[in-house]
Amino acid sequence: MITLYELSWSHYCEKVRLALDYMGLPWQAVSIDAFAKAPLRAHPRPAHMPSVTVPAISDALTGAYVMDSTPILRYLADSYPDAPRLFPAVAAGRAAVDAMLIELDSRLGILARRFGYTQLILECPAFLTELFLAHRVHGLYCAPGVRRVAGATMGMILTQRFEFHRSEERGMYEALERYLLGLAASLGQRPFVVGDEFSAADLALAALLRPLLIVPFFAEHEGLRELFERRRRVLTGGAGQADFAYQTAIHEARRSRAPVRRKLRERSAVVPFEPSAGMAANDQRRLWTWETIAIPLHYAYTLRRNKVRQRDASAQIR
Repeated sequence: MITLYELSWSHYCEKVRLALDYMGLPWQAVSIDAFAKAPLRAHPRPAHMPSVTVPAISDALTGAYVMDSTPILRYLADSYPDAPRLFPAVAAGRAAVDAMLIELDSRLGILARRFGYTQLILECPAFLTELFLAHRVHGLYCAPGVRRVAGATMGMILTQRFEFHRSEERGMYEALERYLLGLAASLGQRPFVVGDEFSAADLALAALLRPLLIVPFFAEHEGLRELFERRRRVLTGGAGQADFAYQTAIHEARRSRAPVRRKLRERSAVVPFEPSAGMAANDQRRLWTWETIAIPLHYAYTLRRNKVRQRDASAQIR
């Protein structure tokens, strides 16, 4: 039995769940406290990982412990060769899929997470307590009155950790738009992301697009329609199709208030995160620096610049 340590809403964790289901391997999920990560600290941290993170798996059959989504997929493919393949049999094909996984993790996964969290902060920040604090202090943080304050505090912590407030000045929305449009053009009418067979790259693209489903700038983009349709085709009939809780929360919030959209800008930008030594990039920063004192201002003002509430998209706002 494989044990998957996860945050249920993580698109990186969803990638591993999809792979386990696709391969037909027996597995169970263990939800992790996003801050404590106690079950993970019982295992030695892999030397290449700068910190304890999810997803991680523990395989009772082999005794292996593996952390991070793409190394997990590599391990599953190597350890269970008789299961449906995640990677092509030939070395060149495997290398191509592996390279695409690292690219998607670094260029899509990081920014999709950034924009998904930002959208939650802008539209329903109190829901962040459900994601991060629901099981702490017997649910106190989710109590009426406390929930709003806890959600705002959690939003500020995330803003500092991932620098959400710098997305606009660095042109990150435009950078991801450019990358995804290029990806959509290169895929064209090809049925698979890499080569001529279904692979881990198809699962990864489907999973890593999920946070963008709540971001109107991307979800309603005419040029990206086929990418999202490709995602739907991959997940049809699978465990990954249902909405995550944060998607439901956004949908409910939009029943009473218009979604938050962006004023369009003409910017030339590229995704700033580069993989290194065969590992995906990471955008996490230290929580406590001298810049932390300015985070309330960034949370209340900087994060909201260039944003408006508007029911429908227009030529200037999406």
